[in-house]
Amino acid sequence: MSLAKQYLEQLHQTASQLSEIANSMELDAKHLIQENPQTHGKFEDQNIANDTLFAILCSINLKNLAENMISYCEQRLSDMQ
Repeated sequence: MSLAKQYLEQLHQTASQLSEIANSMELDAKHLIQENPQTHGKFEDQNIANDTLFAILCSINLKNLAENMISYCEQRLSDMQ
């Protein structure tokens, strides 16, 4: 197996792990939203609102990055066959 193919397979695996991390971040943020008290639809602690929004936005960006990495690796690996 060529070094380039090994590298792409490892990169693909890393991207898959990154996607799993992003999913976990999103689930944790949603859980945090559900667990914390709100009054009239607003968090009593604004820091929690900021933290959850930040985590969700980061998870979206990480998912997009992982999807791009996975697509790239799959395309390149396909070209090698």
